[in-house]
Amino acid sequence: MPPNLAQVLNTVAHEIRTPLAVSQGYLKLYLDGRLTNADDQRRAFQQTREALGTLATLCNDMSKVSALAETAAPALTARVSAREFVAHVQKAQEVEGTEWSGDGGVASIAAQSATDLAHAVAIVAKAAFDEQREAPHAVRVAGGSELVMLAGTLDAIPALEAGPGAADAREVDFTRGGKGLRLIWAAFVLQLHRVDTWTHQGHRASVGFRFPLVQA
Repeated sequence: MPPNLAQVLNTVAHEIRTPLAVSQGYLKLYLDGRLTNADDQRRAFQQTREALGTLATLCNDMSKVSALAETAAPALTARVSAREFVAHVQKAQEVEGTEWSGDGGVASIAAQSATDLAHAVAIVAKAAFDEQREAPHAVRVAGGSELVMLAGTLDAIPALEAGPGAADAREVDFTRGGKGLRLIWAAFVLQLHRVDTWTHQGHRASVGFRFPLVQA
Protein backbone atom coordinates (compact mmCIF):
# COMPACT_ATOMS: atom_id res chain seq x y z
CA MET A 1 0.00 0.00 0.00
CA PRO A 2 1.25 3.53 -0.78
CA PRO A 3 1.91 5.76 2.23
CA ASN A 4 -1.01 7.73 3.63
CA LEU A 5 -1.10 11.52 3.83
CA ALA A 6 0.44 11.65 7.30
CA GLN A 7 3.36 9.47 6.19
CA VAL A 8 3.91 11.56 3.06
CA LEU A 9 3.94 14.80 5.05
CA ASN A 10 6.27 13.32 7.66
CA THR A 11 8.67 12.18 4.93
CA VAL A 12 8.61 15.61 3.28
CA ALA A 13 9.34 17.31 6.62
CA HIS A 14 12.22 14.90 7.29
CA GLU A 15 13.78 15.36 3.85
CA ILE A 16 13.47 19.16 3.88
CA ARG A 17 15.03 19.59 7.32
CA THR A 18 18.69 18.92 6.42
CA PRO A 19 19.06 20.99 3.21
CA LEU A 20 17.11 23.83 4.81
CA ALA A 21 19.38 23.80 7.86
CA VAL A 22 22.48 23.74 5.64
CA SER A 23 21.26 26.74 3.63
CA GLN A 24 20.31 28.75 6.70
CA GLY A 25 23.56 27.87 8.50
CA TYR A 26 25.89 28.98 5.73
CA LEU A 27 23.91 32.17 5.03
CA LYS A 28 24.06 33.07 8.72
CA LEU A 29 27.83 32.53 8.78
CA TYR A 30 28.18 34.80 5.77
CA LEU A 31 25.91 37.54 7.13
CA ASP A 32 27.72 37.40 10.48
CA GLY A 33 30.99 38.05 8.70
CA ARG A 34 32.50 34.74 9.71
CA LEU A 35 33.38 33.63 6.19
CA THR A 36 36.25 35.98 5.48
CA ASN A 37 38.35 33.57 3.44
CA ALA A 38 37.49 33.43 -0.29
CA ASP A 39 37.79 29.62 -0.38
CA ASP A 40 35.48 29.29 2.62
CA GLN A 41 32.96 31.58 0.96
CA ARG A 42 33.10 29.61 -2.28
CA ARG A 43 32.66 26.34 -0.42
CA ALA A 44 29.75 27.73 1.61
CA PHE A 45 27.93 29.01 -1.45
CA GLN A 46 28.50 25.73 -3.29
CA GLN A 47 27.05 23.77 -0.36
CA THR A 48 24.12 26.18 -0.19
CA ARG A 49 23.52 25.82 -3.91
CA GLU A 50 23.49 22.03 -3.62
CA ALA A 51 21.10 22.19 -0.66
CA LEU A 52 18.74 24.47 -2.61
CA GLY A 53 18.96 22.05 -5.52
CA THR A 54 17.83 19.27 -3.18
CA LEU A 55 14.87 21.39 -2.12
CA ALA A 56 14.00 22.07 -5.76
CA THR A 57 14.08 18.33 -6.49
CA LEU A 58 11.80 17.68 -3.52
CA CYS A 59 9.32 20.26 -4.81
CA ASN A 60 9.31 18.60 -8.22
CA ASP A 61 8.87 15.17 -6.66
CA MET A 62 6.01 16.46 -4.49
CA SER A 63 4.22 17.58 -7.65
CA LYS A 64 4.68 14.15 -9.21
CA VAL A 65 3.43 12.37 -6.09
CA SER A 66 0.45 14.71 -5.82
CA ALA A 67 -0.51 14.09 -9.44
CA LEU A 68 -0.43 10.33 -8.91
CA ALA A 69 -2.26 10.45 -5.59
CA GLU A 70 -5.14 12.31 -7.22
CA THR A 71 -5.33 10.01 -10.24
CA ALA A 72 -8.18 7.51 -10.43
CA ALA A 73 -7.14 3.96 -11.24
CA PRO A 74 -6.50 3.96 -15.02
CA ALA A 75 -7.90 1.39 -17.39
CA LEU A 76 -4.36 0.23 -18.28
CA THR A 77 -5.16 -0.52 -21.90
CA ALA A 78 -1.54 -0.45 -23.06
CA ARG A 79 0.40 -3.70 -23.21
CA VAL A 80 4.09 -4.57 -23.05
CA SER A 81 5.61 -8.02 -23.24
CA ALA A 82 7.03 -9.28 -19.97
CA ARG A 83 10.39 -9.85 -21.66
CA GLU A 84 10.48 -6.27 -22.97
CA PHE A 85 9.48 -4.91 -19.57
CA VAL A 86 12.23 -6.85 -17.80
CA ALA A 87 14.69 -5.38 -20.31
CA HIS A 88 13.43 -1.88 -19.37
CA VAL A 89 14.16 -2.56 -15.69
CA GLN A 90 17.59 -4.01 -16.45
CA LYS A 91 18.60 -0.76 -18.18
CA ALA A 92 17.83 1.37 -15.12
CA GLN A 93 20.83 3.02 -13.49
CA GLU A 94 19.61 1.99 -10.03
CA VAL A 95 20.19 -1.72 -10.74
CA GLU A 96 23.50 -1.54 -12.59
CA GLY A 97 25.82 -4.42 -11.76
CA THR A 98 22.99 -6.68 -10.59
CA GLU A 99 23.00 -10.37 -11.49
CA TRP A 100 19.85 -11.32 -13.47
CA SER A 101 18.24 -14.65 -14.25
CA GLY A 102 15.06 -15.24 -16.26
CA ASP A 103 13.52 -12.91 -18.84
CA GLY A 104 9.76 -13.00 -18.18
CA GLY A 105 8.79 -14.87 -21.32
CA VAL A 106 6.45 -13.76 -24.11
CA ALA A 107 3.32 -13.00 -22.07
CA SER A 108 2.21 -9.39 -21.58
CA ILE A 109 1.54 -7.10 -18.64
CA ALA A 110 -0.54 -3.91 -18.53
CA ALA A 111 1.56 -0.76 -18.36
CA GLN A 112 0.34 2.68 -19.32
CA SER A 113 3.96 3.80 -19.03
CA ALA A 114 6.47 0.96 -19.17
CA THR A 115 9.21 3.51 -18.52
CA ASP A 116 7.63 4.82 -15.30
CA LEU A 117 6.78 1.34 -14.10
CA ALA A 118 10.29 0.05 -14.78
CA HIS A 119 11.78 3.06 -13.01
CA ALA A 120 9.52 2.49 -10.00
CA VAL A 121 10.63 -1.15 -9.77
CA ALA A 122 14.29 -0.14 -10.04
CA ILE A 123 13.93 2.51 -7.32
CA VAL A 124 12.35 0.04 -4.88
CA ALA A 125 14.92 -2.65 -5.70
CA LYS A 126 17.76 -0.15 -5.17
CA ALA A 127 16.34 0.79 -1.75
CA ALA A 128 16.53 -2.89 -0.80
CA PHE A 129 20.08 -3.18 -2.18
CA ASP A 130 21.16 -0.17 -0.14
CA GLU A 131 20.37 -2.02 3.08
CA GLN A 132 23.35 -4.31 2.43
CA ARG A 133 25.56 -2.38 0.02
CA GLU A 134 28.54 -4.73 0.06
CA ALA A 135 26.58 -7.93 -0.56
CA PRO A 136 26.13 -9.38 -4.08
CA HIS A 137 22.68 -8.45 -5.40
CA ALA A 138 20.49 -10.30 -7.84
CA VAL A 139 17.07 -10.27 -9.49
CA ARG A 140 15.28 -13.53 -10.23
CA VAL A 141 12.50 -13.39 -12.85
CA ALA A 142 9.81 -16.05 -13.23
CA GLY A 143 6.82 -16.37 -15.54
CA GLY A 144 3.70 -18.52 -15.36
CA SER A 145 0.27 -17.10 -14.53
CA GLU A 146 2.03 -13.95 -13.28
CA LEU A 147 5.31 -12.14 -13.82
CA VAL A 148 7.38 -12.26 -10.62
CA MET A 149 10.60 -10.41 -9.84
CA LEU A 150 12.54 -11.19 -6.66
CA ALA A 151 15.32 -8.74 -5.84
CA GLY A 152 17.86 -8.59 -3.05
CA THR A 153 20.86 -10.36 -1.61
CA LEU A 154 21.47 -13.87 -2.85
CA ASP A 155 20.69 -15.39 0.55
CA ALA A 156 17.47 -13.39 1.02
CA ILE A 157 15.78 -14.08 -2.32
CA PRO A 158 14.69 -17.70 -1.60
CA ALA A 159 12.56 -16.54 1.33
CA LEU A 160 10.52 -14.39 -1.07
CA GLU A 161 9.49 -17.30 -3.28
CA ALA A 162 6.41 -18.13 -1.19
CA GLY A 163 4.87 -14.84 -2.29
CA PRO A 164 3.04 -11.99 -0.54
CA GLY A 165 0.54 -14.35 1.05
CA ALA A 166 3.14 -16.30 3.03
CA ALA A 167 3.01 -16.21 6.82
CA ASP A 168 6.42 -14.55 6.99
CA ALA A 169 5.72 -11.99 4.25
CA ARG A 170 5.67 -8.33 5.27
CA GLU A 171 4.68 -5.06 3.62
CA VAL A 172 7.43 -2.98 2.04
CA ASP A 173 8.35 0.23 3.87
CA PHE A 174 8.08 3.09 1.36
CA THR A 175 8.92 5.87 3.83
CA ARG A 176 12.61 5.30 4.51
CA GLY A 177 14.69 8.29 5.51
CA GLY A 178 17.22 9.67 3.08
CA LYS A 179 15.34 8.50 -0.02
CA GLY A 180 13.49 11.72 -0.70
CA LEU A 181 10.08 11.15 -2.28
CA ARG A 182 11.30 8.70 -4.89
CA LEU A 183 10.12 5.65 -2.96
CA ILE A 184 6.73 7.23 -2.33
CA TRP A 185 6.37 8.07 -6.01
CA ALA A 186 7.32 4.48 -6.85
CA ALA A 187 4.71 3.15 -4.42
CA PHE A 188 1.93 5.06 -6.19
CA VAL A 189 3.12 3.95 -9.63
CA LEU A 190 3.14 0.31 -8.51
CA GLN A 191 -0.33 0.64 -7.01
CA LEU A 192 -1.76 2.18 -10.19
CA HIS A 193 -0.39 -0.81 -12.13
CA ARG A 194 -1.83 -3.35 -9.63
CA VAL A 195 1.62 -4.65 -8.67
CA ASP A 196 1.94 -6.55 -5.39
CA THR A 197 5.11 -5.99 -3.35
CA TRP A 198 6.39 -7.78 -0.27
CA THR A 199 9.46 -8.50 1.77
CA HIS A 200 10.28 -11.23 4.31
CA GLN A 201 9.91 -10.62 8.04
CA GLY A 202 10.84 -6.99 7.60
CA HIS A 203 14.10 -7.99 5.86
CA ARG A 204 14.59 -4.71 4.03
CA ALA A 205 17.44 -6.02 1.88
CA SER A 206 15.00 -7.91 -0.35
CA VAL A 207 11.73 -7.21 -2.16
CA GLY A 208 9.34 -9.14 -4.35
CA PHE A 209 7.16 -7.82 -7.19
CA ARG A 210 4.17 -9.62 -8.73
CA PHE A 211 2.64 -8.32 -11.95
CA PRO A 212 -0.63 -9.78 -13.28
CA LEU A 213 -0.39 -11.02 -16.86
CA VAL A 214 -3.00 -9.98 -19.41
CA GLN A 215 -4.13 -11.01 -22.85
CA ALA A 216 -1.88 -9.43 -25.48
